[in-house]
Amino acid sequence: MSIIGEAILTASVDLLVNKLASEGILFFARQEQIEADLMRWANMLEMIKAVLDDAEEKKTTNQFVNKWLGKLQNLAYDVEDLLDEFQTEAFRRRLLLGNGEPAAAHDQPSSSRIRTSKFRKLIPTCCTTFTPQSIQFDYAMMSKIKEINSRFQEMVTQKNSLGLNVSSAGLGRTTKNSQRQETSSLVNEAEIYGRETEKKEIAELLLRDNLRNDGRFSVIPIVGLGGLGKTTLARLGYNDDRVQNHFDPKAWICVSDDFDVTKLTKTILTSIVAHQNVDNLNLNKLQEELKKQLLGKKFLLVLDDVWNRNYNDWVEFSLPFGASARGSKIIVTTRDEKVAKIMGTLPAYELKKLSDNDCLAVFAQHSLGTRDFSSHMSLEDIGKKIVIKCNGLPLAAKTLGGLLRGQHDRGVWEDVLSSKIWELPEDRCPIIPALAVSYYYLPPILKQCFAHCSLFPKDYEFEEEEIILLWSASGFLDRKEREKTGEDLGRKYFKELRSRSFLQQSSNNKSRFVMHDLVSDLAQWAAGEMYFTMEYTSEVNKQQRFSRYLRHLSYIRGDYDGVQRFGDLYDIQHLRTFLPVILSNSKPGYLAPSMLPKLLKLQSLRVFSLRGYRILELPDSVGDLRYLRYLNLSGTEIRTLPESVSKLYNLHSLLLEDCDRLEKLCADMGNLVKLHHLKNSNTKSLEEMPVGIGRLTCLQTLCSFVVGKDSGSGLRELKLLTQLRGTLCISNLENVKHIVDAEDAQLDRKENLKELWLRWTLYGSYSREAETEMGVLDMLKPHTNLEQFCIKGYGGMKFPTWLGDSSFSKLVTLKFKNCDMCTALPSVGQLPSLKHLTVRGMSKVKRLGSEFYGDDSPIPFPRLETLRFEDLQEWEDSIPHGSSQGVERFPKLRELRILRCSKLKGTFPEHLPALEMLVIEGCEELLVSVSSLPALCKFIISGCKKVVWESATGHLGSQNSVVCRDTSNQVFLAGPLKPQLPKLEELILSTKEQTYIWKSHDGLLQDVCSLKSLEIRSCPKLQSLVAEEEKDQQQQLYELSCRLEYLRLSYCEGLVKLPQSSLSLSSLREIEIYGCRSLVSFPEVALPSKLKKIEISSCDALKSLPEAWMCDTNSSLEILEISGCDSLTYIAGVQLPPSLKRLKICHCDNIRTLTVEEGIQCSSGRRYTSSLLEHLEIYSCPSLTCIFSKNELPATLESLEVGNLPPSLKLLLVWGCSKLESIAEMLDNNTSLEKINISGCGNLQTLPSGLHNLCQLQEISIASCGNLVSSPEGGLPCAKLAMLAIYNCKRLEALPKGLHNLKSLQELRIGKGVALPSLEEDGLPTNLHVLLINGNMEIWKSMIERGRGFHRFSSLRQLTIMNCDDDMVSFPPKADDKGSGTVLPLPASLTYLRIEGFPNLERLTSSIVDLQNLTGLVLGNCPKLKYFPEKGLPSSLLQLSINRCPLIEEKCRKDGGQYWDLLTHIPRVEISGKWVFDD
Repeated sequence: MSIIGEAILTASVDLLVNKLASEGILFFARQEQIEADLMRWANMLEMIKAVLDDAEEKKTTNQFVNKWLGKLQNLAYDVEDLLDEFQTEAFRRRLLLGNGEPAAAHDQPSSSRIRTSKFRKLIPTCCTTFTPQSIQFDYAMMSKIKEINSRFQEMVTQKNSLGLNVSSAGLGRTTKNSQRQETSSLVNEAEIYGRETEKKEIAELLLRDNLRNDGRFSVIPIVGLGGLGKTTLARLGYNDDRVQNHFDPKAWICVSDDFDVTKLTKTILTSIVAHQNVDNLNLNKLQEELKKQLLGKKFLLVLDDVWNRNYNDWVEFSLPFGASARGSKIIVTTRDEKVAKIMGTLPAYELKKLSDNDCLAVFAQHSLGTRDFSSHMSLEDIGKKIVIKCNGLPLAAKTLGGLLRGQHDRGVWEDVLSSKIWELPEDRCPIIPALAVSYYYLPPILKQCFAHCSLFPKDYEFEEEEIILLWSASGFLDRKEREKTGEDLGRKYFKELRSRSFLQQSSNNKSRFVMHDLVSDLAQWAAGEMYFTMEYTSEVNKQQRFSRYLRHLSYIRGDYDGVQRFGDLYDIQHLRTFLPVILSNSKPGYLAPSMLPKLLKLQSLRVFSLRGYRILELPDSVGDLRYLRYLNLSGTEIRTLPESVSKLYNLHSLLLEDCDRLEKLCADMGNLVKLHHLKNSNTKSLEEMPVGIGRLTCLQTLCSFVVGKDSGSGLRELKLLTQLRGTLCISNLENVKHIVDAEDAQLDRKENLKELWLRWTLYGSYSREAETEMGVLDMLKPHTNLEQFCIKGYGGMKFPTWLGDSSFSKLVTLKFKNCDMCTALPSVGQLPSLKHLTVRGMSKVKRLGSEFYGDDSPIPFPRLETLRFEDLQEWEDSIPHGSSQGVERFPKLRELRILRCSKLKGTFPEHLPALEMLVIEGCEELLVSVSSLPALCKFIISGCKKVVWESATGHLGSQNSVVCRDTSNQVFLAGPLKPQLPKLEELILSTKEQTYIWKSHDGLLQDVCSLKSLEIRSCPKLQSLVAEEEKDQQQQLYELSCRLEYLRLSYCEGLVKLPQSSLSLSSLREIEIYGCRSLVSFPEVALPSKLKKIEISSCDALKSLPEAWMCDTNSSLEILEISGCDSLTYIAGVQLPPSLKRLKICHCDNIRTLTVEEGIQCSSGRRYTSSLLEHLEIYSCPSLTCIFSKNELPATLESLEVGNLPPSLKLLLVWGCSKLESIAEMLDNNTSLEKINISGCGNLQTLPSGLHNLCQLQEISIASCGNLVSSPEGGLPCAKLAMLAIYNCKRLEALPKGLHNLKSLQELRIGKGVALPSLEEDGLPTNLHVLLINGNMEIWKSMIERGRGFHRFSSLRQLTIMNCDDDMVSFPPKADDKGSGTVLPLPASLTYLRIEGFPNLERLTSSIVDLQNLTGLVLGNCPKLKYFPEKGLPSSLLQLSINRCPLIEEKCRKDGGQYWDLLTHIPRVEISGKWVFDD
């Protein structure tokens, strides 16, 4: 890899030249009399810049040029450091004099600057340079200037000696590297995989002649990443037989980077007219001839690999095409979205990645010459891993496959897998060169920005602002461009990289972005040795080596990051970026406390992040990072921000998000006048903002402003913060005592704010000053550009008149929360863009009158999509209506929720044409009348007075209306849903009074057949779903056609039965029944053929399951879970459903057995097929005697004969079945079993015979089986057994025989309560990874006395020794019981060691220190332990836990403990369950 990557130096030099020419630097230089030096540097940089293209060209063949470039980059960095030091010192001097506000105007947009430079007043004429610190600075500065002068002269001399020349137009290297092989239209479709759908779609677009209304030709852009297959897709469309016959003429042109209109026109002419001589024709003649040839003809033209962004060139080129016939098409393939927008007449066709399977087929085709790995099975697993590396890019799969063509040696394939893409031979692996074409077209600054993206690991999803702030911190956005701020420039750059397919929108989160794996490789290649992203590794002793050229470091943050992970990083004093990256769903991490002081000595840092670490305190030395521009402490547990932070005069971004414990910021925050971003959202403990924060006039982001009490900062601090944008939350507004302070905040002038939260804190005994609060809110009128607005806890009695004014034309979201004193809502119906409205906890609002809609609005709420009313305790009437007096209201409302408005008496809106979701809960007095909700998909109704289905032409109470409750108040729904709710898919019902849901079975079937999901919950009086008695409908209902897929009944305590019609619905896939305690049985009907899962829980009266479920050979039931059904004594009188794969039984107190053995005939006389059961879990069934019985049930349940397990079973888990005597008669046929876990089966005496025949068995765990006496005679299976655990089996006489022969065994746990005499002579298998011995003194002593120790276990990772030796004084122990032998060594491979329950243990010996892989150490219940090894603890330790060891705990105290200093290199230390670094 190159030292500095590809062509990034040009951007660095440009930025440096601009900085040298800045007015502030030149003014300081004149004051210090160093102007001539700086001018000389600028000239030399310009001279060097002119030869950079030539140097880039020669560096691959001349190592001295490569070294020269590395030196140049280092020199550029050092010059930048010195210039930043000038600026920092100048600012410090001005601040020291207190001469007005510090100048930061150069960081503001030029429109807000005063043209007369403030920097000219930077250093007054008084003798500020004669302070001791200034004199010391001047002396050091002159020394550095002298050194840099010398280095510059050396660079120029070497430039000349290396023969570096000025490149013409600076295009030498770019042109050479951007040349591409010309493409043709030919394609071998037999080798194309996974593009069938795309080919069909492109062909259909080509064959449509009506794509444009004006009849002109259409342009179809195909856009995507390089190597994704755009050219291939164009070929597939071009060569389609129907397409070939549809167009005449046709032409294929490879454009590449040379969009020469004349040349392209000539190429097209010679393609469609054979032997046409065009050599001597000018452009006019060429276009006339082309127009003539295309006149009235339907042509097809493919322009492959287009890069041209010049719109005028395209317009001129396309002039002849206008003469063609209707339906003519042009396909354009490009990597650049802007090209697609310039040329396309249709939206770009965005080509997606190949699936892994299709990519594997491409790879196999080119590596093995076949579609799959059937002839080379041994290579399939590694082939799949290589394909994952390709990440859906067919070019990568094809190239890597070609690289391995004819190579069947697995070692060669592993080499390719482990290699970086850029390390593979370029002539045979052109992936990076193919992708790099896009890179070469970038201007230098974008190359630099793209290379910086290499700091993000693969698959990391980042937000746009995240990378922009990092660009800014590295100085990439310091250049000025018209009126743009640095952030605006960053957004422009980001958009440009995205349009060129370098960055892609995440499929998981639309607000985040990601780089394709191979684009990430390209970024790392471009970044060179200046950048490094450190992957997470569990190999703690693997010291990371860093390049001496390293400037920017990122790493995937681990759960515990210790000193060894960072190797010699502290020696790299010129490091500029220290950036931990947190992957999604990561928990808080721990950083070794001793690391912080070392990191803070890296004084060249521009970016420093401790995000997500459990850090309680930041050292004051952070103030020494004088160049720091980005400080991220988000997610830490700091309580205060050190005062030294106010000395970070260059700080641009301070991130404090999710700092839950943060109480105070530094008092002199106002010194940070370059600060642009203070991100402090979710800092709930923050007491107030510091006084003087209003001086931060560059501030663009301020997430939270906490109003202080008394002398604390007030709202007027916001006055000068005119650049604020994004989100602002102002809290503790109850502290505002003077209305004029709110007026001074001037929120109405902050035009870039998009979201505003105003919060008054609610206290139980808080005395509200209603008049003051009304005045404050009135003065806090925001700018009309606001998009989201929330008012919470407001104590005024009414809202200001401006709230709801139509001038807020961009307001999309509006929320009112807990404004308890207000009696009415403002006129928000006239807000033209409002889409989301929430009203919550407005306890004094009684009605919503006409003022709510807005008197002047012709259509109230014209764009409202979601409306939520919640906890309006006094709201009586009326609910907003859909239409009134011919005025359409809520025309676009999609979602309406009315929750816990117990006094609401109004009627439901009559006409809501767009409503898709309706939720009404806890509105006992509300009448819901539904005439027509044509778009409703989800309906949740609970606790309302009535539901009325009214015809569209009728009215409430007419003969056309149907009330959900009849006169006897027994029926909830009297149907039908579909006419009024034709699109309803999900219905959730709840009623406290009704005894039935439907009146008839026909009504039930009509309703449920139109749904996809039905849930009936919390209906305590419900007896049955249907009121009328059920007729014999078996024939007509069987496999009834419908859409219902999900049925759930919960907490219907009175439900006695279910109609058979409810379980005869063909589309049902899942049934859940919970808490129906009166349900006795299910209808005796076969299950629907598509039903996959049944869950039954807490149905105490349920006595049996239908036999028809068990005998149906057409059943698809795969999962059956039953819990808390105490009346069940068995699951089935016959075999389980033949399709069942997973059975889980929990807390069924009276169940005796599951079912009889296979082969028993059911009542129909048919013998059915063998079970497919794979997973069987049984928990807490205290009456279970045997799992499967041979008896014909229910003949007798008192004397069951044990049967066998299904041969398909893979997992058997039985816990808490105290009467179970045997698992099965024998296990000879259970060759599929992979895991056995038996616990809490006190009557179990022996394990079944045949255990040694289970060739697939991987895990056995036996615990708390007090009567288990012996292991099976045949021993254990050897082939795959990886884990054996035996706990608390006090009568077990011996471990299974032949334990030492279990070569596959990796984990052995012998727990407390297993009173075994000793080990066999051959001992334990030595290939163990995990070993636990608890309370087995004989085993422990036999290992020591025979001198075996643990050193033989060379693969052992985790060792736990507990309660094994009352006499042991030191650990590891010595070879004899008298303590006179040599110390038994521990295996060097150990990563985890737990020592517990040794009453006389006093010390850990020095051999512990030699465990350089040890990351976890647990010491417990060793009351006499008082000595650590003299050499300390292993440097590799990441976790240390000490419990019930009082003597050693005292020595580890933070305040003066003898061993405290030994702990600071360990990220997490817990003593008595408490993290020691927590206060």
